[in-house]
Amino acid sequence: MSISSLDIRKRETSEEVWALQHPAYRMEAALIGVANLPPLQDTVQTLQSCGESFLGFRSEDGELVGAVSYEREQSGHFAICRLMVHPDSMRRGIGTLLLQSLIDAEAAGTVWSVTAEVRNYPAIRLYERFGFERRETFKPIPGIELVRMLRSEVPVKGQDNQPPT
Repeated sequence: MSISSLDIRKRETSEEVWALQHPAYRMEAALIGVANLPPLQDTVQTLQSCGESFLGFRSEDGELVGAVSYEREQSGHFAICRLMVHPDSMRRGIGTLLLQSLIDAEAAGTVWSVTAEVRNYPAIRLYERFGFERRETFKPIPGIELVRMLRSEVPVKGQDNQPPT
């Protein structure tokens, strides 16, 4: 099992991410009661051209079972765009490992933002464990309410933002 950078511009890689993204976001759609989440509209081609940087988590047999993407905003801050784990691999700490790896890859004190649907309690709890704080809510489309979260200070080591042991 390993975390590595993914080149989403390569068709094979974007196909792997698409094959992961759809079951992961279908699970979120069922959790929050919204059938038509925007990530479910992505195609291999839209993923290839999204401009985001991706990290992936592969199982022991090399299957992509988790991924996180991010981009640098004009302000110089970083935005987490997607965090997904295949439903068959949930509750194993993969999301935690991906988020920890992503945050560790940037300088201490880097400002991170993320949005999550307000009914996606597992995702919100994960981000809060990493020091993200709720800043605002907004409704980008009918039926979906997002919370914008910001992480601007480095949490103290030993708090419960550490990956499970």
